[in-house]
Amino acid sequence: MSHAQSAPFELPAPTGPFAVGTTTWRLVDTSRPETLGAPGESRNVEVHAWYPAAAAPRSEPAAYLRGGVAEVRTFATLFRAPETSFDALALVRTHATFDAPTVTEPRKLPVLVFSVGFTGIASYATALLEDLASHGYVVLNVVHPYEVTGATLADGRVVTLLDDTGAPRQAIRDVFAEWGLEDETMAAITRAGSDDEQLRLTRQYLRTLTHTDAVVRRWVADIRLVLDRLRTLPSATLAGQLAGRLDLARLGVFGHSMGGVMAAQFCVEDRRCRAGLNLDGIPQYGPMIDRSMPRPFLMVYSARPGRAGASDVVYRRAAHPYLRVDVADTRHLDFTDMAFWGGPLRERPVLGTIAPARIAEITRDVVRQYFDQELLGRRSPLLSGAQTLPEVAVLRKLPR
Repeated sequence: MSHAQSAPFELPAPTGPFAVGTTTWRLVDTSRPETLGAPGESRNVEVHAWYPAAAAPRSEPAAYLRGGVAEVRTFATLFRAPETSFDALALVRTHATFDAPTVTEPRKLPVLVFSVGFTGIASYATALLEDLASHGYVVLNVVHPYEVTGATLADGRVVTLLDDTGAPRQAIRDVFAEWGLEDETMAAITRAGSDDEQLRLTRQYLRTLTHTDAVVRRWVADIRLVLDRLRTLPSATLAGQLAGRLDLARLGVFGHSMGGVMAAQFCVEDRRCRAGLNLDGIPQYGPMIDRSMPRPFLMVYSARPGRAGASDVVYRRAAHPYLRVDVADTRHLDFTDMAFWGGPLRERPVLGTIAPARIAEITRDVVRQYFDQELLGRRSPLLSGAQTLPEVAVLRKLPR
């Protein structure tokens, strides 16, 4: 049986002019102990890169689940579904060729750094990342081990967020425990009648999030490691050749959920960031609330009840400028490939009502147009108001 016949869905085809390649490398930071792993272990970081490729000879497209079924079995356990609920995703193929040669022109390529959410699946944003690569971006999907469903360490071990008993690691449970009052807190913030009251409520909540704050700081350090080590990648490898083509003067950072929160904090701390974007990561954890970011930032809100606008009081004070997009009839996971997955995800109220192909198209348009505008100087029809989408509200003139 062919992959096309047996796979539960097909990823939407990339829309750009370039073929897409993908490769992986792994880094070890001996200066940082891995607090979630075995004693004496150093922090590992995995990078899945997507890039514009030269037209390659026909070959098997890269697998969708880069970490194998461990990625989705861990998620199924966390989701309290049967362990094998999503195993068929191993049959899905991407539109990319593994280790394909890069395009020869343009010589320098703009760069986007991406992270998934806390306890997310490293492969769940493939449709978006492939599409960006097809439009000429190099996208570095940074995988944070032990805090996503599956990651491969430099020594070849596959690690998950579950401990030896099959339960979430204590560090994962500690973070989730801090979020117990989050829904009602966000609802109170969005109802508050003044900036002062929103700030008071936000600061009050953030003071309780010591474990969450540690995640944000650790992920920011992971991104810094990936960028710092680019120049050390061996030139004989595809990763090293790709690193030599990157235009770090055109660097954007974005993510979904906690990955989007990390993007904002990174752009506050590291001047290499030229633009940031957050896909529905609410609220903005970490110390950004009292910092200024001399960079543009876009927040994309789903229609989760009581959440839209919850981080505006942080972003409109910090970002220069701040842009906001609201997408109707969506939920948190709709900005990922999980809208296509079906099964238990469609049996529970975790996805919105927009058709998967449509929300994928909207997400691609918003993200690409924003980075095209901020990094490449191409005015965004959608963000400028020249283009309208019925599901999308663009708020350009937010009060300060």
